[in-house]
Amino acid sequence: MTGSKGLRRSLRRFFCVLLGLSLVCILGLGPWNGQAAPQLNLPAAADRSKPDTSANAALNCFPLDRLSKDRLSPPILKRGEPLDVEVKLHVDEIPLISSTDDQFKLEGYLDVAWCDPRLAVDLIAGVEERVYANEGAIDYLKGIWNPQITFINEIGETVGDDLNLTIFNDGRAEIQRRFMVTLESNFDVHRFPFDRQRLVGEIASFAWDARVVRLIDDGRNLTVSKAFGIPDWSVVGFSSKVIAYDDPDHGNDIFSMLKLEIDVARKSDYYLYKIFVPLGILSFTSIFFLAVPISEIGDRIGFVSGLLFTTLAYQLIIASSVPRVPYFTLGDTYTLFLFFFMVAEVFIAYGISLVDRFGGETKVLVNRVELGCEIVLPLLFVLVNIYFYSQAHL
Repeated sequence: MTGSKGLRRSLRRFFCVLLGLSLVCILGLGPWNGQAAPQLNLPAAADRSKPDTSANAALNCFPLDRLSKDRLSPPILKRGEPLDVEVKLHVDEIPLISSTDDQFKLEGYLDVAWCDPRLAVDLIAGVEERVYANEGAIDYLKGIWNPQITFINEIGETVGDDLNLTIFNDGRAEIQRRFMVTLESNFDVHRFPFDRQRLVGEIASFAWDARVVRLIDDGRNLTVSKAFGIPDWSVVGFSSKVIAYDDPDHGNDIFSMLKLEIDVARKSDYYLYKIFVPLGILSFTSIFFLAVPISEIGDRIGFVSGLLFTTLAYQLIIASSVPRVPYFTLGDTYTLFLFFFMVAEVFIAYGISLVDRFGGETKVLVNRVELGCEIVLPLLFVLVNIYFYSQAHL
């Protein structure tokens, strides 16, 4: 008898240790995620608060007498030799990322520069440059050729409140535009709330293929504001490159495209502290149905059921805060585990009660089942939580 009591005492202590480990797992592992994202890898010119306002002087401008007199025709010397066009994107802000709708908003400046010596004849002798602003720039562009650079993965229409066209006396032309655009990008939230996404911006000519317009990739196509940041997301890094793009809307034509990529990691602290940690604590406390006497089966089931319905109600309240996607995310899997964990406890409590009704020697079996549940349930809960929170570091 004394040995049996000692065994039970030891198991109770082990149960308390598992309880402590569970709480550490829930409350301790979660905050580590705040440091999981690598440091921001900004482009070299990221400390500028404003975009560059001068066209690249390295653009090669060619003799005027070798061009067509029609100012609406492309300023190329001969067919097969595309015109080099410089595109610079300055990212000011990304005010919204909607992983459910596969889109994000981008605000910044878009600079497009090219050479067309036919435009320099409009300048007064001795004047280095002439600037057309807003409506004046729009009217002037209607009478000249321009590369028609735009975001090809935009949703809706790009809007802007500032447009400048600068004509230089050496034949260079530059369009500078402040814009706000909604871009389409493919999101994968299977690992929510520890997911990382890649925001993609695709910039190319709307009308001229690579035989006419060739974008320059000089490593300085992308800059970001010094105060750049994204609400609810940590920025991991930037990259940009010019690639050949086969536009299905233009048959087999190949376009020169500047592809911008911004890697971001979701700040999961909000979801952990507002959703998953409270749900985990509610589910874990349901294990204490084992502290209710075996004879009080109604109290046992009522205790677990009360916590189960509380958990379900809480999930309904926070449902709008999680991505609505047609597949299970990591967070969905975790909450589903908590639900079935508590449902299983109801059946365990009822099963123990049925065994206890037989009386006699079967009470030894009841005690063993009780002790097994005191060990297995906390251990299972700890292991699942360790796996869930460890995903923050992958």
